Amino acid sequence: MNVIQAHVRGAVERDGVQCAEVEVRTDDPKRPELLVYFSASKDNDYDMHSIVNHEANTEIDWFDNNLHEAFREVSGNMFETYQMKTDWGQREFFKESVLSFGNVREEIFKII
Repeated sequence: MNVIQAHVRGAVERDGVQCAEVEVRTDDPKRPELLVYFSASKDNDYDMHSIVNHEANTEIDWFDNNLHEAFREVSGNMFETYQMKTDWGQREFFKESVLSFGNVREEIFKII
């Protein structure tokens, strides 16, 4: 999966943690739009806190209504191998692809 576009939407609290919400477009037809949440890490970088499949149709649902099925958590199985283990290399590649897109890393630094 390759990152086609990414931009920071703002700061949000997720599971009690201050995060930057990044909207990501990919070339994956199963997950074309994602919301990726980054939190500050102890090593002066960012942790990929969670990933949500973003399927809201803005023509019908013109505001971000997170109370329906348009927003589904996919962090747990997005980088899972056939052996039901996390492919850490793919996960880190995706994380760095998002953070290095345009000025995403700099924008996150400004808000969290």
